[in-house]
Amino acid sequence: MTVFLARLGAPVRGFLEFLGDQAHLALRTLRHAMLLRVDQLAVVGGQLKLQVRFTGLDALLLICGTALLLGAVTLIQAFSQLSGLGAENYIGVLMALIILRELGPLLTAVLVIGRSSTAIAAELGAMQLNGEVDALAAHGINPYQYLLLPRWLGVLTAMFALVVFFDAAALAGGFLVAKLKYGVTFGFFMESVRQALSNRDFAATLLKVLMFSGAITFHACHFGLGIQRSQTEIPQAVTKTVVTALVAVFALDGLVAALFYF
Repeated sequence: MTVFLARLGAPVRGFLEFLGDQAHLALRTLRHAMLLRVDQLAVVGGQLKLQVRFTGLDALLLICGTALLLGAVTLIQAFSQLSGLGAENYIGVLMALIILRELGPLLTAVLVIGRSSTAIAAELGAMQLNGEVDALAAHGINPYQYLLLPRWLGVLTAMFALVVFFDAAALAGGFLVAKLKYGVTFGFFMESVRQALSNRDFAATLLKVLMFSGAITFHACHFGLGIQRSQTEIPQAVTKTVVTALVAVFALDGLVAALFYF
């Protein structure tokens, strides 16, 4: 019986330890962010710009192309199912509920995980193996301020911008289909979307962006900085980062949905 309980408790203990490590990284990063000096802002700001550029600007075309196709396909499928039932009257509800409320933040997070979290984990893992993290600390440079803080703020800033562009591109794709299928005007299309949205939707989206960016960044930092022995650990850390970040994002999405809409 004792052996059975030990085997049953081991995964739970490992999961709780993992959550504790994530909370430790996040809290230490926030704490050291408060201790930044004015003369350090330029260096941290430079790293922040690089992260925003890689996570946001370099991924903009991918995000917009994906969203454009998603918005168009969503309405094509909806029109095929609602044909003859006044499908044009449900355009705003469909776009608001399916794209803007759910798929926009979620798919943006998935794409950011695929591009940015893998890069962060691999980069920090290589720095850890090469002794660069210890060298920074030895020279009086705080790793939390120089490595973790700019990456978290960069992912947060980029994700917010990417969600906005994703939603805009998805609306453009949806409007194109609605225009070609039913001759819907742009004014009618946007008004129907506006009526289907509420302040609660905007608040939920902002909370998702905040939580998703934290999960993506600190999962990558945790596994990247956890590399100790050899280069073979880097692909393992990248894989663990993707899997755990995806699970965290979907779990957080469900949590936010339950809090705001249940």
